[in-house]
Amino acid sequence: MSTFSPDQLFAILGWLGVSACCGLPLLAIAAILFFSARKRGQTGSAVKAAKPISIAALQPGVKLARLQGRIVPPASALDGPAGSELVYLRLKVELYDSDSDDSGWKGWTDKARGVPFQLEDGSGAAWVNPDGLDKQLLGSGVVPNEDQIQAACLLLGISPNMPRGELSFRLWELRAGQTITVVGAPLQGPNGLTLVKASGQPFIVSPLAAAAVESAISTQTKTASVWTFVLGIPGLLAMCCGLGGAAFALIKILTAR
Repeated sequence: MSTFSPDQLFAILGWLGVSACCGLPLLAIAAILFFSARKRGQTGSAVKAAKPISIAALQPGVKLARLQGRIVPPASALDGPAGSELVYLRLKVELYDSDSDDSGWKGWTDKARGVPFQLEDGSGAAWVNPDGLDKQLLGSGVVPNEDQIQAACLLLGISPNMPRGELSFRLWELRAGQTITVVGAPLQGPNGLTLVKASGQPFIVSPLAAAAVESAISTQTKTASVWTFVLGIPGLLAMCCGLGGAAFALIKILTAR
C-alpha cells in the first residue's frame, strides 16, 4: 500500500488542526465555565435553603446558618483607628499585557488576610472566622489611592516593587461597625460559638445585604451558563468540522486508489 502524498497528508493534518486549535480550546473553556455555573448554582441553592436566624437562636450542629449583624471592634485587628478597626483585607493587582497575542488584563497577585471577629445583631454575639470566605461575594470593592495601596501591600506581604507597566488595583475591606451578611456553619470554638467554612459548604462573609448576595450568585450563575453556550457551540462545530473534514479527505484519498 502506497503512502500518502505530501498534499494529501497536509489536507488531513489541516482539518485535524482545525479541531485541535479551534475546537479543543473553546470546548475546554466551555467545560470550565459549565462546572463553574454548576458550582455557583449549588451555592445559590444552599444559601436560599439557609434560613435567616438570630444569634440568640444559633446552635452548633446546624448545617448552614444565615446571619446579619454588625462587626464588633476586636481586641486585635489588622490595622485602623478605634471604632473602625480592619478585620479583613484583600488586594487584587492586574497587569495589562500588550506583548502577547491575547493582550489584556492578567492577574499579577490576589492576596487576602483576616482575623476572627465578633458579630452582633442585638440578640447576642458570635465569632466569625473569615478564613476561606467566598471572594466572589465581597462586592465590587474600591479603587484604592496610593497610600491605601502601600498600606495594603505592607499588611499582606506584597512586594512594593511592582512590575513595570499599566497596573489595575482593587481593594476590599471589612471594618468594625459595618453591617454584614454571614452564611456559614456554626461550631463551638474555644472562645464560643464560631461561624466557619465547613467542608463542601459555601461560606459567605459579605458587606452585601442577603437579597443582594442571592442576586449576585444568580447573576454569576447565569453569566457562566451563557458563556458556556457561547463558547461551547462554536467549539463543538469546529471540532466536528475538523474531524469530519479529515475523515472526508481520508475517504476521498482511499477511494481514489
